[in-house]
Amino acid sequence: MLVTDRPVGREVLRLWREAMPEKPIAVVRLTEPHGTLRRLPTMYGRPTSAILPFGIPMYTVPRQPGSGGGVDEDASLYEALAVAERFAQDREFAQDGEQLVEPSQTPVRSSGARPGRASVLMVGAGVVNLVTAQLLHAEGYEVAIVDAAPDPRAGKPWAAYGTSRGGGNARMFTYTEMDDYHAKSADEVECMTLFDRPPSQAGWDVRRHEGEEDRQWVQDFRRVRPWLARAYNGDILGLNRRAGELWQTWLHTRPHLFDDVDLRHDILRLYQDGPHLEAARHRQNAVGATVASYRSAEVRERFPALAHAAPHAFAGGIVVEGFTVNVHDFMARLLDDLEAGGVHLRFDLRVEEIMRDEPSAVTGVLTGDGPLVYDHYVVSPGVDNDALRRQIPSLQQVQGVLGCWATIPNDTPALEHSLKVARRGHVAEDANVTVGRDESGESVLMIGSGYGWTGSDPHNIDERKLEDIHAAVADTVEVLFPDAYERIGGRDGLRGTQKHCVRPWTASNLGIFETSAAGSGAFVVTAGHNTGGFAQAPVIAEAVSHALRGVGHPMHTLYHPLRTQRVFNAMAGSGGAAH
Repeated sequence: MLVTDRPVGREVLRLWREAMPEKPIAVVRLTEPHGTLRRLPTMYGRPTSAILPFGIPMYTVPRQPGSGGGVDEDASLYEALAVAERFAQDREFAQDGEQLVEPSQTPVRSSGARPGRASVLMVGAGVVNLVTAQLLHAEGYEVAIVDAAPDPRAGKPWAAYGTSRGGGNARMFTYTEMDDYHAKSADEVECMTLFDRPPSQAGWDVRRHEGEEDRQWVQDFRRVRPWLARAYNGDILGLNRRAGELWQTWLHTRPHLFDDVDLRHDILRLYQDGPHLEAARHRQNAVGATVASYRSAEVRERFPALAHAAPHAFAGGIVVEGFTVNVHDFMARLLDDLEAGGVHLRFDLRVEEIMRDEPSAVTGVLTGDGPLVYDHYVVSPGVDNDALRRQIPSLQQVQGVLGCWATIPNDTPALEHSLKVARRGHVAEDANVTVGRDESGESVLMIGSGYGWTGSDPHNIDERKLEDIHAAVADTVEVLFPDAYERIGGRDGLRGTQKHCVRPWTASNLGIFETSAAGSGAFVVTAGHNTGGFAQAPVIAEAVSHALRGVGHPMHTLYHPLRTQRVFNAMAGSGGAAH
């Protein structure tokens, strides 16, 4: 890839092509801005702007406007490098034998599948795999689901479940979910030491001891350069955009799944400090999510539930497109619908081994009840399955980052819109406040917040450090809802509602999507979606559907488990260029 801000001479192109006759090469050209905001890349990549002599494609990238006017040269270069990286990954992926095409509506049976109705085993019954199972069942597959945890509808203690059912009964979709947490400019240094500091020092480390895989994971996190982090973030947001389109389709074509799940549309985002609020306005406008924007006094007037919030609670707010659901109830609707349609459900049954033949194609999975053999397999295991981690190398990229939950009554005047709360520098820096119902049907607010890195072992949690996050969540509750906080008995009253869940996280902050051969079809792994599993569930399902039909999908490239390592290898080979 040649990244340049000037024309490339024909002789240079000729010599370059002669030197690399068999290699995919391309030019990324920075051009002058035309007074428009930066366009987020689409999930299908950037279209070729022109074909130069000798068949060399060229991609144009307008220089990025600075916040104070003029041009942001660093941002412009990062954007150009991001386009270059995507081109290189696509071509590398194509050399692996994958198809680089946009999703097709034409059903294509995988080449190895048995005649008749193809069967699929879903390993894991978190919300991502349940949404995927719903799509595959609708497409005519014979679907079965197996999970090591109890049936989510059984109402067992929260610690018996994984992330989707074990955490709060709340999930949110917005266009900026699953944000990338790396430094995106050279002067951002705080995030580089997140894993060295405990929550009491505004860090993420809640481990009791260091695991043997932990140091390498942190090193990989730190190796992601700002330009690459921006590329990843753009790709994540592009997938969110597609997920939003698919969620809208689900709402219109499967409305029964959203009955009685306390569906709430539009999210109020609150920002504690003015500069953060202003930057967020630009960002939400750029992704086309803004519905309305309010100053602090207007927030208190328009949302009476926040009228008594502390004076410093927020500088203002932005209402953005999105929705929230009671996710436990949504999972129950999915399971009821799948079961009524003939999907075979098996709970309290752990997959202990991936069975393979000599060429390493998957032939089945082994459980405590014996082998299970299907045409296709879709594995979405969360973070707590040592046996699968040992057998599926890509899962070794996944470590745990916990989040804490608390619940308070949604008192009169009741909050009608769910919230996203940003408190820069606070231990509970980002919080979701979801409007929903408790088990007795009473209206409640479920507050989820905090980041606690557990390393490779999701149970490696120092209770004292965990308590620091719970205390920070309690502080957020007191600042926003002081009356409700006092009525439940303050910190002591809130303790009775505390829980936590451990989210699957990768050092790249990208999800994982891996496809390999099964004896009669495909073996697909989806994992590591940090805070965005629910938000991206329908586009993950779409990518799985395409993989089973032998059709390419952008997620196959964007979440390929070798994507980041390929960049690291290229940087090492060039002496560490493109810092």
